[in-house]
Amino acid sequence: MQPAEFIDPFKKQLDEYFNGSRKILDFPVRIEGSRFQKRVWEIVRRIPYGAVITYGEIAKVLNTSPRAVGIALSKNLLPIYIPCHRVIAKDGLGGFSEGLAWKKFLLKVEGVVL
Repeated sequence: MQPAEFIDPFKKQLDEYFNGSRKILDFPVRIEGSRFQKRVWEIVRRIPYGAVITYGEIAKVLNTSPRAVGIALSKNLLPIYIPCHRVIAKDGLGGFSEGLAWKKFLLKVEGVVL
C-alpha cells in the first residue's frame, strides 16, 4: 500500500466537509480514552452538522457537571471527527482546544450563527 492510498480517503472526506458537501466524517478511527470520555464523545458525535448543544445539556444526560464534560472534550484528539466545536457554554462559545478562532471557523463552515 502506498501512503496516498492510506491518506486519500481521509483527505477526501475532510475536503468534502470543508466545502460543505459532507456532513458526517465516517472514516475508521481508533478512539482511545477513559470510559467517561468515550461516553461524552459518543454524545458529541451525534450532534447534527450545523447544530450546537451546551456543556450543561450533555452533563444532564450523563448526570455530571458541565466542567467534567469540558475536561473530557479537552482530551479529544480528533476535534473534527468528534465535533466538540458544536458544544458551547450556556452564555457564549466556551473553550476549544484548538482556540476560539478555529471553533468559530468550524461553526461558520457548518452555517451556525451565534
